Amino acid sequence: MTSEEIRCLIKELGDIRHVLSGADPVDKADVYRHLNLQMTYHPAKRLVRVETSLDPHGWGYGSCPEGDLNPHAR
Repeated sequence: MTSEEIRCLIKELGDIRHVLSGADPVDKADVYRHLNLQMTYHPAKRLVRVETSLDPHGWGYGSCPEGDLNPHAR
């Protein structure tokens, strides 16, 4: 995707908090799983602590989602 296509996609989504608050719980869980979020609920405080890794390599950055498209390069 180009930078402009990504910007348009983000703009179409709108306020992500609003989108996620109304999302189906199964879909929401899938989004959180793909974001690699770790959530811990503290019932006494009625608080949820959310953590994630900002390491782009953990997201597959730089890898091809279709697999290695140039298997002869070594």
